Amino acid sequence: MPASRRKFLQTTAWSGIAMAQSAPTAIPAERRVYLTGDGVTHSPAEYARLLTKVVDERGVKADTYLEGGAVEQLEQQFAKLLGKERALFLPTGTLANHLAVRELAGDKRRVIVQQESHLYCDETDGAQRLSGLNLLPLASGQATFTLQEVAHTVERSAGPPYPAPVGAISIESPVRRTNGEVFDFDEMKKICAYAREKKIGTHLDGARMFLASAYTGISPAQYSALFDTVYVSLYKYFNAPFGAILAGPADMLKTIGDLRHPFGSQVCHAWEPAAIALHYLDGFTARYATAVRNGETLVRLLAAQERIKVERIEHGSNILRLKLSTGTADILQERLARAGIVIRGQKNSQQVVLQINETLNRRPPEEIAQEFARALA
Repeated sequence: MPASRRKFLQTTAWSGIAMAQSAPTAIPAERRVYLTGDGVTHSPAEYARLLTKVVDERGVKADTYLEGGAVEQLEQQFAKLLGKERALFLPTGTLANHLAVRELAGDKRRVIVQQESHLYCDETDGAQRLSGLNLLPLASGQATFTLQEVAHTVERSAGPPYPAPVGAISIESPVRRTNGEVFDFDEMKKICAYAREKKIGTHLDGARMFLASAYTGISPAQYSALFDTVYVSLYKYFNAPFGAILAGPADMLKTIGDLRHPFGSQVCHAWEPAAIALHYLDGFTARYATAVRNGETLVRLLAAQERIKVERIEHGSNILRLKLSTGTADILQERLARAGIVIRGQKNSQQVVLQINETLNRRPPEEIAQEFARALA
């Protein structure tokens, strides 16, 4: 693995279980605040207890090879939420993105993507190697590409002397590699309208779409309505152990469902991730809205402290940076951990990346800010 890739993983995608195990056991789980990751962090024991509780309370029914039971219930609920004919469970978002653009592109093998997208950067060229697609990256270093860029790429690809038409456009929003920046919604609408006119398929990598909605005021259904297919992660903030939902036209989803077996993803059952995702999906919008409000209060209180400078991401969502004028991030991390507040701090660095998630609802933001002040004193 290249050193740059290792560094990216180390600084942006910590294991929730590892973070849970690093938290002090003296602090009750219900008071631990994890300003890392998009969702709720559990230790293995906590997770096992949660699954047992959910099964007992919800009367969870098992699926058989992803048919029936909690999986079918989850698919139906997401299809309704996203306004699509059908939704389909897949084990990973990587596979959801891949199979969506594969089917949308059809015989037109070129797919427009963001250069910073997960599909282009973080899926080991799966769409290229396994489905013969040619990804055309736009907007280096940015979340948003423009209709003008898209139209130019489409026209050039279809032109002489060797035309190779674009078959699909994939948009990720928010974009993890630009620190949670969201794709400009007006530009998104124009691009999707252009794609419909040109009969080009459209896919939304909406892995973190439900988080973005709390910041943009645009509902998941509004985002989804623009696209032929849309993917939502089940493990990032719905806290399933694994899984993804892909929603779209029923006929296309039937074809993609049939591809699960040859692509090695027709698992024996997935009622466990489906049950956990259903549990956290109930009331998520209201809970996360509260977390965002608490996050804004916390940011305001931290910004008022002399030793901290808050840096917001332009057009951002749930990620922000702190710069320390004294001390280092690793020492701050160690001190806050004693108080049951988990952050991600690199040795000898004065920058801390914070992520807003549901655990911010466990303690008043004023109390969390006071712990930061004590840790920096």
